[in-house]
Amino acid sequence: VRAVITTPANVNDTTPADALTRGDEAAVYGDKAYDTHARRARLKRLGVKPRLMRRPSQYHALTPRQQHYNTLIARRRAAVETTFATWKRRMGLTRARYIGLAKVTGQILLIAMAFNLRRAAAITA
Repeated sequence: VRAVITTPANVNDTTPADALTRGDEAAVYGDKAYDTHARRARLKRLGVKPRLMRRPSQYHALTPRQQHYNTLIARRRAAVETTFATWKRRMGLTRARYIGLAKVTGQILLIAMAFNLRRAAAITA
């Protein structure tokens, strides 16, 4: 985990997504909610490959090639989603323990640090 941003519940997850990219990534993976023309163009300007799942428009369905592309991205994203499952199951992050954005931010940062330490210990062992 390299970056964490906490927001109130009334802010959509896709809103602060651009602030999470650091610029040194080779590719950015995301689901259909993150697929916008502006986000793809910004990532290309930064030299990052936008691996965002395609979403059908109101008038155009996805082609078989785009569906296959989404399947390939979903396989890579599945490994990342286990991070959130670990946070929920092993570290008890099913609900925020505190009230207030500052306190919840501290809780999330501590969980992210604990996760990184646990992962580093598993890799070096």
